[in-house]
Amino acid sequence: MKSIFKNSLIGIFILLAAANIYLFVASMYIGDEINKYESHITALKQENTDLEHEVYEVESLQYAASLSASLHFTKQVQPVYFENMKYAFNR
Repeated sequence: MKSIFKNSLIGIFILLAAANIYLFVASMYIGDEINKYESHITALKQENTDLEHEVYEVESLQYAASLSASLHFTKQVQPVYFENMKYAFNR
């Protein structure tokens, strides 16, 4: 009776040790995956910041002015003021 109890106790300890080793190795692999995803996220954040700067540059008035100069748009538009009654009464 004591030998069966002793053998089963040793078997349980061996199974627990094997499970512990397996969980340790699996957690190391998961940690590596997390590090890889964090570096990928950091690269994506940097790329997003660069793209935002490019969008702001394209949307800027200075970019529009330089593009219009390169396309030879030289005529300046005169603003229309609605103080004149011609525009107010649609005549």
